[in-house]
Amino acid sequence: MDTNEILASLRQDIETGTLAPGEVLKQERLAERFGVSRQPIRQALDRMLASGLLQRRPDRSLAVSGLNEEQARELAEIRLSLEAAALEVSVARLTESDLRKVRRLNEDLLEEEDPRLLEELDIAFHRTLYGRCGNQRLLAMIDDLRRESRRAYARQPKGSTARDQLHAEHQAIIEACAQRDSGRARAALSQHLQHTTARLTREGE
Repeated sequence: MDTNEILASLRQDIETGTLAPGEVLKQERLAERFGVSRQPIRQALDRMLASGLLQRRPDRSLAVSGLNEEQARELAEIRLSLEAAALEVSVARLTESDLRKVRRLNEDLLEEEDPRLLEELDIAFHRTLYGRCGNQRLLAMIDDLRRESRRAYARQPKGSTARDQLHAEHQAIIEACAQRDSGRARAALSQHLQHTTARLTREGE
């Protein structure tokens, strides 16, 4: 296993919540886990530190970073700007088949237990809503930004208030889209992203 593969694996662990904010990463344990020497581990950790996924603590150890309130707010603002732009164009173009699909996805999302599959369902939900905007570069930028919010999925297990809230927020967006009301759809999306921000800033609790 090379440095890139180790980096991808650790990044996924962080994004899905397997590695929680504040958790210390030790080179010797990672080398044993991946069956490699410390050199590729050290290289992967250095790259994660440079990208902000890790932070160096006073004792020089490396720990998983968490989004602070300001960083989460900035992420939500950027996401709202881009996602609202895609949604506003897409709303008038959504077909009845698209609306049936997002309703099915939202019901599946309510029952899913695996955070990784929950992420896939959520991404499919939003991609379907935004897909008719016709701007592939915009959709790719939205996908990239959504990856930074992945850790929120681990905070909303099946049956939780957070999961019910997610489902209700999605339902509000769907109903606004079904009425071709882009203003109401944007307002529902804004509320949804505000709650996502709140879940991200509670990571370290």
